[in-house]
Amino acid sequence: MYYQKRFDGHVHSDCSPRGSDSVMSLCEQALHRGLIGFAITDCCDCDRFEEMQFAERIRESIYCVYKARSVFEDSLIISNGIEVGQPLDNIGNADKIISRYPFDMVVASLKKYPDGRKVSDVSYSELSENEIIRLIESYYKNLLETSKWENFDVLSQLTLPMRYINSEYAPYFSIRHCDDIIEAILKKLADDEKALEVNTNALRGKLNTILPPVRYLRMFRELGGKYITVGSGCHSCNSIGADLSEGISLVHEAGFSSYCYYEKRKPVLIKID
Repeated sequence: MYYQKRFDGHVHSDCSPRGSDSVMSLCEQALHRGLIGFAITDCCDCDRFEEMQFAERIRESIYCVYKARSVFEDSLIISNGIEVGQPLDNIGNADKIISRYPFDMVVASLKKYPDGRKVSDVSYSELSENEIIRLIESYYKNLLETSKWENFDVLSQLTLPMRYINSEYAPYFSIRHCDDIIEAILKKLADDEKALEVNTNALRGKLNTILPPVRYLRMFRELGGKYITVGSGCHSCNSIGADLSEGISLVHEAGFSSYCYYEKRKPVLIKID
């Protein structure tokens, strides 16, 4: 189904390390694709805060959003966001940069295992089943602790390990042995009235699916979760708004009647119809 009211809740500009296009270019493409708006969620990885000059990158990101708003304010909703990766690795810097700017939305993510390896860099086909099980368990225990951090609005990519394990490992590897921990994470989000992100990025990769799976969206709703964001996770104009209708359909399948974007750290609902 094609949805007219499409808002991309996860977009990276060239202020992110892997981003390739300016905010202005992203705005032009968003208009061309008929989006009602999008959120710039440039990266701020706390484990590499000084090394990658994230303070400077985020300052530039903020400036670019305000400049774009002055040009496109009557045509697009442009949310001023940030994706804070590994916040517990340097919670002081995380809280400091969030307090410095008037963000609309703060996204939290976890892209590494506790041993420091990036989820995307591990050669899973070279590991035994038990080694993968231990890795996944360590990831979700760390993500549970991350969910207890108070200074964020949206938890991104709940099932990130699946994107890489299931793209490489055959047969597909189940993470259901971590469902108790995942349930605790979702319960914490629901209790704190925070949002869970649906990310369409993996639909364009080897895994060819949207994450998290619908069963975890249903679990979130049954635990009292109210808010869902939908984002492409794009790093270029080529994929801004990509597969949002498919993501919104999954949200509706899970029993939600709306998804949301954020304005001044408050959710704004978009009815699914």
